[in-house]
Amino acid sequence: MTRSVFFIRAILFFTLFALVIVACEKEEEKIWGDVAIGFSIQDEDDLNAPAEVRFINNSKNAESYHWTFPLGRIIRQGEVKGDSVTTDIQPEAVFYPLPGEYEAILRVTADGKEQVYEKAFTVKKPNPVILHEPTGIVYDDTVTFRAEFFLYPGMEDQVTYQWDLGNGETSQEANPQTTYNPPGVYTVNLELFDGVETLYATRDINVQAEIAKTLFFTNAADKNLYKKMLYTGTDLPHENLGVDVGLHPLGVSVYQDRIVISVAGDHIRFSPADTPADGYIFTTNLNGGDRWTITAPTPDHDYRDDPFVSTVGPDGMVYWVDRFQGGRRIHYSEEDADYPNPFVFHEASEGSDLANAIGVSSAYGWTDGAIRIVSGEIWYSKHGTGRGLYRFTLEGDYIDKFDNLFDLKIKTFKVDEENGKIYFAVNQSSGGYDAGLYVCDIDGHNIQLIDPLEGFSTQGGEAERTYVTTIVVDSDGGYIYYPFRHDEDLDLFGEIVGDGSQSGIKRWNIDGSEEPEFYITGVIPYGIAIDHVKR
Repeated sequence: MTRSVFFIRAILFFTLFALVIVACEKEEEKIWGDVAIGFSIQDEDDLNAPAEVRFINNSKNAESYHWTFPLGRIIRQGEVKGDSVTTDIQPEAVFYPLPGEYEAILRVTADGKEQVYEKAFTVKKPNPVILHEPTGIVYDDTVTFRAEFFLYPGMEDQVTYQWDLGNGETSQEANPQTTYNPPGVYTVNLELFDGVETLYATRDINVQAEIAKTLFFTNAADKNLYKKMLYTGTDLPHENLGVDVGLHPLGVSVYQDRIVISVAGDHIRFSPADTPADGYIFTTNLNGGDRWTITAPTPDHDYRDDPFVSTVGPDGMVYWVDRFQGGRRIHYSEEDADYPNPFVFHEASEGSDLANAIGVSSAYGWTDGAIRIVSGEIWYSKHGTGRGLYRFTLEGDYIDKFDNLFDLKIKTFKVDEENGKIYFAVNQSSGGYDAGLYVCDIDGHNIQLIDPLEGFSTQGGEAERTYVTTIVVDSDGGYIYYPFRHDEDLDLFGEIVGDGSQSGIKRWNIDGSEEPEFYITGVIPYGIAIDHVKR
């Protein structure tokens, strides 16, 4: 062996030896350190029986974990199991069927040593709540009451009720019935024995001379939210709720006793990529009070992330689309929450599985239309640079497309499941159809024109016309409603140039017996919604 070869091998050996030492030192640093032990409980101050309690492991640098939940039962993959001990890093959840005082114990082991952390917590008995049907009460209507409360297993026969129905009548039945006259506010009281203790509940009910569904709509002229009662005996004027809805409130939805509005902000057509986001999603109660922001893009987002058309599903999840990046979602009860990433239609680039399933080379950049929840699925449309109507699972997995609607540029749509119809707005001539409002069967066939929407504002330009953003259906009343912004009231750039006299809310009788007509004029609306509960 030559001296030079020996020298080179020696260098390689010592270099390798040094690398091994460094690697071991880094591995030591990665694994070992001060052991921290502890856990927290999600919503600890608001645990009501029966409760699924979620424990968050805050421990660090431990080798193993051992959880014990006396009187609790561990949940795995959504199912309640019979055991109360687990060695998982963090349990999925733990079920506590009864109210009471509980404790959880976590033991961690590191370097042969064990540390123990215990935490006591309370699962409360929820207070009883008085409910009634119908939810909207007219004088002389029969009203049925019931109580929602925690029912101890095996104590059903021991529960007793003592109702004071506020109109001079009392009852010891579980579901008493009564009527009210004259209209006014009545106070209902309940004394309930649940088998363990006596509880009390009270509720004021508003008995009205007349109740009706409510139409909510926005007005670009003053950026406020309005409402109008539908089908009342007297044609009541629309009422300004005094809610600032910002610029371009494209989506309005009613969920229970809340209104959810998505505001797209200033930039709803093609702009420089670094144009900052300025949209947001907020909610108020039905009277315009108790307002909070649900979520909004942060300064590191640009205008393409702004929330455009939105809807609220039956579980309170808000779904919305942005300019073209995909559907997002968040629960309406969130407040100032982090802006979520898209989870549906987000992988449609060239050669992707989604593009192949749709049958195109690429769907990247296809402009978003609307998103709706239909029979436990997400339905999603595209317009402008895109086209078609698609179905996805609630988790964002592609199901299918509507072949007969595939070549249409659909700005917005609404499904009438009761009558098996889809109402949709085509904002750019496509697939052999001119721009306008259409109806088809729920499978996409038998397309018919409802309203050519002549004179509709050209805001956004030919390729990105803002057009109709919302269609609402009232099957009981027999009409669909949709916003109409005339080009003599709102110009290409979204500037108000008229007094709103040619704009408003239009409606069409779903049996086709009447021509489309204006229901409300003098406003310049974007998003609209119906509260289907008669109040």
